[in-house]
Amino acid sequence: MQNSGNNDCFGNVRALERRDFYRRWARRLVLCFVALLLAGGGYRIYGEWRKDHLSAQAQDFFARKDYASAVLVTRHVLQLDPKNVSACRIMAEIAELAGKHEALSWREQVVALEPDVAANRMALASTALRFSQIELARRNLDAISAAGRANTQYHQIAGALALAEKKTTVAETEFAAALELEPNNPQLALNVATVRLTSPDEAIREKARTNLMRLAEQQPTLRREALRALASDALANKSPAAVKWAGALCTEKGTTFSDVLLYVEATRNTDAGEIAMRNAETLASQSAATAALFITWLNRHALAQPALEWALALPNEIRTAPPVPLAVAESYSFLQDWNGLRSWVEGKNWGDEEFLRLAVVSHAFHRLTPGDRASMESQTAWAAALKATRNQPQRLAAIAQLAEGWGYSDEAAEAWWLIANGNENAKQALGALQRLYKAKQNSHGLLRVAKRGFELNPSDRVAANNCASLGLLLTGDSSARRLATKLHAENPSDPIASSTYAFALFTEGKTREALTEMETLKEAHLRHPVIAAYYFVMLVENGKMEQAHSVLAAANKALLLPEELQLFTAATRKLLQHDSQSVMKTAATDS
Repeated sequence: MQNSGNNDCFGNVRALERRDFYRRWARRLVLCFVALLLAGGGYRIYGEWRKDHLSAQAQDFFARKDYASAVLVTRHVLQLDPKNVSACRIMAEIAELAGKHEALSWREQVVALEPDVAANRMALASTALRFSQIELARRNLDAISAAGRANTQYHQIAGALALAEKKTTVAETEFAAALELEPNNPQLALNVATVRLTSPDEAIREKARTNLMRLAEQQPTLRREALRALASDALANKSPAAVKWAGALCTEKGTTFSDVLLYVEATRNTDAGEIAMRNAETLASQSAATAALFITWLNRHALAQPALEWALALPNEIRTAPPVPLAVAESYSFLQDWNGLRSWVEGKNWGDEEFLRLAVVSHAFHRLTPGDRASMESQTAWAAALKATRNQPQRLAAIAQLAEGWGYSDEAAEAWWLIANGNENAKQALGALQRLYKAKQNSHGLLRVAKRGFELNPSDRVAANNCASLGLLLTGDSSARRLATKLHAENPSDPIASSTYAFALFTEGKTREALTEMETLKEAHLRHPVIAAYYFVMLVENGKMEQAHSVLAAANKALLLPEELQLFTAATRKLLQHDSQSVMKTAATDS
């Protein structure tokens, strides 16, 4: 009994010890878990605080124009939060101030993060205009809602875009709308007056001149701009007032060398012309930048020979400093002195601009080769020029633009594709390639551009539709048909998507269904030249000859690719054949 009792006692003690042990460790585990939760929450709070602190610090550096520090801090913020809108915006602003194309990609990232904020799209459109990305600017302005357009900034940017598109009437409307919102804004008044100088109405032009003269007298900060506009207008109209306005401009503080050249142009046929030219020569010889600008101005004014003589007499440190050598090369090109051009560039070294020299070497060899085809030397030099760019987009764009100016579209396309296949400035390159291929009516090139654009941005409906429509036109493959079907399903009210889907049905042999789909479009859409051309083809294939006649006038206005023209021509022949048969039947019946 005693032994069994002792055993029970010891068992109870051990049980209590185990229970206490488990309780102690349970409490410890709970405390550890709570501590971890608190630590995790604290770390997250600290992380958020740190991001906010760094963002505020970056904004402060930017506001104080300490851009180097602002970039360092902003990059740190982006490492912590790649989708930080404020940081992306600062990077865009700094890149734009530095004149770097990467400002566009930062602006696009801001728009991607906040697509419904009108200010973001306006900023992107403004930056796109600065870098001559007209289509990108137009696309973003068009995406702004009606409510987002009711402000001065929108109308100013829309006016600038219209000027870039050479739509002066639209520009005037936009600038006038901005002035209506801020009638006391002198800059807006200057914009309106400047664009009205191009009006076909002399009374409007004269009023614009009066307004500019008033602004020049009353607004010191706008005086140079107003005088510049008046001088340019007088020169364009061959008015003697050009000397007066250009002369007044040159006396202003902060006058640029371009203003000096404006005065030279105004006085070319006057007694003051020789003195103005000598003064310009003296000013131009003070730096490589002004020397190159002067040489280029002379080249553009049929003075390439004097430009060359003046340039070759410059001090060596000016003559050999960029961008003077390229301007001199242009003089040789204007004079069509290809041997002289070859001697000027061959065996030299242009330092950081060596890629430009090699491109000019290629140009010289190209012109020295009989016929239109490039020689082996020309091709070798061009390949070396591409290599010397080290795949830097700005350098590639520079030689691509040179090649376009010289008329070498294949070489230009080669350079643009090196940019398009990268990440930086790819959209700019695709825009240039699209322009090149449109000019050459190269359907396969346009399809390649569309595919790359779609690859870069799968949500780009324009690129997607181009992939579908060109794919159907060139190959009629099933992938293009599927893409056309998908686009139509996602955008049933889009007339372009609907017409592409109708063409997909047409290429599949479903001509009746294709025509039915086309006839869901509004009459105004069916009268659009390109859509009308496809509608015409489908009407003829379905035997709707009377209706085909009704859209033929609109279809004839379409600028068609060769493959589209082939379809259109075949349909036109069928229509003419049908008409002739009808005439013959009518004549037989009458006889």
